[in-house]
Amino acid sequence: MRSSKFAAVRAVLVSCLFLAAVVHAAKDADLLGSWTGNWEGGGAGGRFDITLAKTGDGLGGKVDVGQDTGDYTANFTSASLEGGRFKARYDYTPDPQAEIVLEGSFEGAAGKGSWTMVQKGGTDAFASGTWTVNKK
Repeated sequence: MRSSKFAAVRAVLVSCLFLAAVVHAAKDADLLGSWTGNWEGGGAGGRFDITLAKTGDGLGGKVDVGQDTGDYTANFTSASLEGGRFKARYDYTPDPQAEIVLEGSFEGAAGKGSWTMVQKGGTDAFASGTWTVNKK
């Protein structure tokens, strides 16, 4: 009798965890698509567009950035989205020795976060700022 109660409780817990994972994944799936906004930092700013897309092995996407020294587009070299929390890296195409690290969060139709420019493969920031976007 005791083992059947334990099995029933375990089945309910597993079902709840599975349902929570499905709901969590569904919310993140709602965040896929195009986002448009602005970036600021280092006394400058400009247009900042993010595209988030599901890939075969996880999350992919790109940025389209407007800046005084010329606009650029870059694909993410890594990206993750979990529970609305977003992290990504991409090569800073105007300078092949640098890359940008993005961190932020999405909630509803808005997203915001920070960006950091680092030496490619590094972690020490030599420029940083913020970004905000809204779902297109």
